[in-house]
Amino acid sequence: MAKVDTLPHHLRPLMGKPSVTMGRCAVCGRARPLEQHHIVRRGAGKLFDGTGREIEKPTVTLCGFGNNLKDADGREFCHGLAHANRLHFRWVEADPIACGGHWEVIVLDEPASYLKALGLEGWRRL
Repeated sequence: MAKVDTLPHHLRPLMGKPSVTMGRCAVCGRARPLEQHHIVRRGAGKLFDGTGREIEKPTVTLCGFGNNLKDADGREFCHGLAHANRLHFRWVEADPIACGGHWEVIVLDEPASYLKALGLEGWRRL
């Protein structure tokens, strides 16, 4: 039985890209607490390559724990911002021939869908 792709088309360019694992938050630089965040949410669906193997969802090291938005001092946690749709990632191809590229991030004041965030100004290289 063939495996069926269930991942929305707008998320497919993010799949199979390199994960970012660091000893600090990749967005703000905070040293702890840290968690690996799935750039494409685990529940977003699945994508398979031509052999039927599932393509992995990349992750990024972010500060925070669970979906908590702020620490005891009121500073925002990037992991909480991502789950609140205020922090988004996109992959930018540097050279289509060389298959190179890099991650970019945007941090928003208000929640926005990924599709809306793609059209906004303020993206910066991770």
